[in-house]
Amino acid sequence: MATPDAVRDEPPEATPRQRQRGGAYSGRLLLRMPRSLHEELARASDRDGVSLNQFITSALAAAVGWRREEGTALPAAPVGRARRRITLLLAANMVLVGLAAAAAIGFLIAAWLR
Repeated sequence: MATPDAVRDEPPEATPRQRQRGGAYSGRLLLRMPRSLHEELARASDRDGVSLNQFITSALAAAVGWRREEGTALPAAPVGRARRRITLLLAANMVLVGLAAAAAIGFLIAAWLR
């Protein structure tokens, strides 16, 4: 436990200085990152079926809880992978419904002929 003298003699903590930014924001950003991260982001955007720019913009917006303001456009959320999965499930469902309908018709015809 620190004594009052130790706390008083301790050097003050450096407070982070906020960088002053002036002017309007252009919406453009040059960002450097490790090649392996760039590669992983590119793969993830390909899996989701969106551009790398859209993928990163959506990920950053989600990270800061940003919501679209009136009149500004936010690229579509990365939903390519989910959309493909839903399409596949709907197609499989249609096939199963078709097979069930064919079986029901077959049973009706068999029952009618007896």
